[in-house]
Amino acid sequence: MGEAAPSVAAEQALRGSVPVPGCQRRSQHQRSDTARTARRGGPLAVAAADGAVPAAGAAAALPVAISQPRTRRSAPELAVRMLGPLCITVNDVPVEDWSSGRCRSLFGYLLTHRQPWPPREVLMEVFWPGSKPAASRNNLNVAIHGLRRMLRKATDIQVIVYAGGVYRIHPDLRLWLDVDEFDRRVDRGRRLEAAGDLDRAAEEYEFAAGLYRGDFLAEDPYEDWAALPRERLRLAYLDALGRLGGLHFAAGKYAACATLCQRIIERDPCREDAHRRLMRCYARQGQPHLALMQYRACVRALADELGVGPDPATTELHDKIGRHEPT
Repeated sequence: MGEAAPSVAAEQALRGSVPVPGCQRRSQHQRSDTARTARRGGPLAVAAADGAVPAAGAAAALPVAISQPRTRRSAPELAVRMLGPLCITVNDVPVEDWSSGRCRSLFGYLLTHRQPWPPREVLMEVFWPGSKPAASRNNLNVAIHGLRRMLRKATDIQVIVYAGGVYRIHPDLRLWLDVDEFDRRVDRGRRLEAAGDLDRAAEEYEFAAGLYRGDFLAEDPYEDWAALPRERLRLAYLDALGRLGGLHFAAGKYAACATLCQRIIERDPCREDAHRRLMRCYARQGQPHLALMQYRACVRALADELGVGPDPATTELHDKIGRHEPT
């Protein structure tokens, strides 16, 4: 029941350790050179987006930086990663050393509320509820000023503009968001899976897994407005891992499936479906003792977290494995 070893790039995608273009720390000298090059019209690194990378297997579908020659017609690109720590680049020049969590959160709110862009009054209510209008307006002005100052370190373009009573991203900027790309990939994977195109579905799920570096705006876990999108994206991520694991299991790739099950359980110890699939993977790899140990781990997690016992299906699987019956 052997299986081909996954490529290094595919393993990176599954572990969520795909290199993040433009987000690594650079020396001050490198940043200055890059900024000067970008302003003179030097190479523009664009984040991988739909169709930007030849889909020759999962490894080719991973997020990478592609250098393209800039032309006078090419619009500057604002690339933002909000899954995990906030990472912002403008034409591959990173915005670093954020001094204010409120600025980070405000920027994230603007980017995720674009249809339509939020009026100033909405921002005041979201971030300073209960404050007097004058105080809220002043706080918002201070936050916007700080946000613009941070972004100005990477570009001379005024990224945040105010027009018609709303703050928004400058309309001449091309915007790439990892959250949008993640949603597109997961949605496409589901549609391909439903259509029976399982190999391409797996590629899309792997791409999405590589984008998920951590929970939405992980550095600001106590922002109320971010709670719902954070939970939605977390559940979508776990669902994508579960679907990818199901495809691997059906193809007999039990080791790869087991790795995905372990990742799901790390984030949600009470996911019995992941425990059961992991037990089956162990049993089919000739390791029934690990399957029985996994059952005990499942029982402990359910008791500790929820105060309940395992589902009858989980107990029945445990008993079948204990009797060395096919699972």
